[in-house]
Amino acid sequence: MSESRERTENSKKIDEQEKIDIISLLDDFAGGLKKLWLLILGLIIVCAVRSYFATSFTYTPQYVASATMSVTTPSGGGGYIDAESARQMAEVFPYVLTSGVLEDVVAEEMGLDSLPGSISVEAEEGTNLLTMSVSSNDPQMAYNLLHAVIDYYPEVAEFVFGETRLEILDETGIPSDMQREEVIRGSYKRGALQGAIIGFVILCLYVVLHKTVKSKDKLKRQINLPDLGTLPFVKVKKRRTQTVHNLCILNDRIPDSYLEAVKKLRIRVLKEMEDNQMKTLLVTSSIPGEGKTTVSVNLAISLARQGKKVILADCDPRNPSIAGLLGDEGEHPGLGEVLRGKVKPEEAMTKFEVSDDKYMMILFGGESNTEDAALLGSKRMKSLIHAFEQQADIVILDTAPAELLADASVMARYVDAALYVVRYDYTKMQKIREGVQALDMSGIHMCGYVFNGDKKADRGRYGYGYGYGYGYGYSRYGHYSHYGHYGRRGRLKDTGRMEDESGRVIKE
Repeated sequence: MSESRERTENSKKIDEQEKIDIISLLDDFAGGLKKLWLLILGLIIVCAVRSYFATSFTYTPQYVASATMSVTTPSGGGGYIDAESARQMAEVFPYVLTSGVLEDVVAEEMGLDSLPGSISVEAEEGTNLLTMSVSSNDPQMAYNLLHAVIDYYPEVAEFVFGETRLEILDETGIPSDMQREEVIRGSYKRGALQGAIIGFVILCLYVVLHKTVKSKDKLKRQINLPDLGTLPFVKVKKRRTQTVHNLCILNDRIPDSYLEAVKKLRIRVLKEMEDNQMKTLLVTSSIPGEGKTTVSVNLAISLARQGKKVILADCDPRNPSIAGLLGDEGEHPGLGEVLRGKVKPEEAMTKFEVSDDKYMMILFGGESNTEDAALLGSKRMKSLIHAFEQQADIVILDTAPAELLADASVMARYVDAALYVVRYDYTKMQKIREGVQALDMSGIHMCGYVFNGDKKADRGRYGYGYGYGYGYGYSRYGHYSHYGHYGRRGRLKDTGRMEDESGRVIKE
């Protein structure tokens, strides 16, 4: 009895798994269609236009001249005999034509070497009516050929079924091309169908090859890292007075669901750091655009609001992004200038208020400079991180993508722990594994990962239109900088309002 129940439960699990896989496959196709619909539409239009013009320029008109005739016998039998004669003439015609006798006679009469067209004969069942059609690329030739065949066909076929007469009852006269419009119209339909088929093949290849992460469950099975939380996908309404909005928890338009998710992430990260007596946290991702800078900034703000002494450093010299996310348009000495000894660390630090009596210290990235990346593994970088540890409870370092560049792995030697950002439906699993392995080989403690921009989390509870961008940098390798409208002291320039830890307004 128990074995039967166990088999039933296993069967249900298998059915549920298959159902989930089908739904996942449909979601993949829907997502692929959403991303590739413009390409597919373009293929359909291009193929339709190409087929239309190709057919228009290469189309050869075919003129069909036809005549309906009655078949009679000189003996005057009529009725069944005449109908049988018409049927026999229609059946025998292909053999008479292929034998070459009729063709030679008609060609000689018309002064031609061969018949310039095709001929067919059809008998109407139960009658003595015979319809003969001749097609040619010249209308006059089609008409002349029709009459020549009508005149000589009975004579050539007489030895087969005796003497017969053909009397024309109706004919088309000199024909015109009636098929051009239909052929041209059908050409672009066929071209559009070809484009749709090509587009569907591309869509299938995209779904098969573009295996991005859409489920935390699959992510857990593929990488051996603790799950530190999920940040839901959020769209922020664009105000008339602002040109760009950023996904920063200082923004009063951010929904409570996102604020709560950041809070949970902060609690878990802080617990992991304190349990292991760690102070420095490196935040990275596999590739640009996954939101690592957004996570770094929001995590730092959340920790500072809790009263922690926080230092946030932009350690991506190629594409410094923190200033853009916070809307700070001022000029600040960057990390590169500090590492080259041009500016003292304390002079490069900027005090950034996150509430009335709370603040954090920020080392902005300064101007983009690829050469500064070589300094990330230097002794000066090690000394700078050590100095940060003496001044703060927690130091957050926003670094370049781990799978794309070696910057994060180089810095990992001087940092206690790492937080890995994975964006929903954005990165292939292979790149995630390679990025995690690159960090793991450096010996750094992997705190875990955060699943960013999850569209399946709390679906329908938020969303206002106008999406936000991830990454906020990466103009050198794929994305562009965005600038918000927050003040240098952590307040919105247009409102000046302040918020508490939950995101509620505490001062206007």
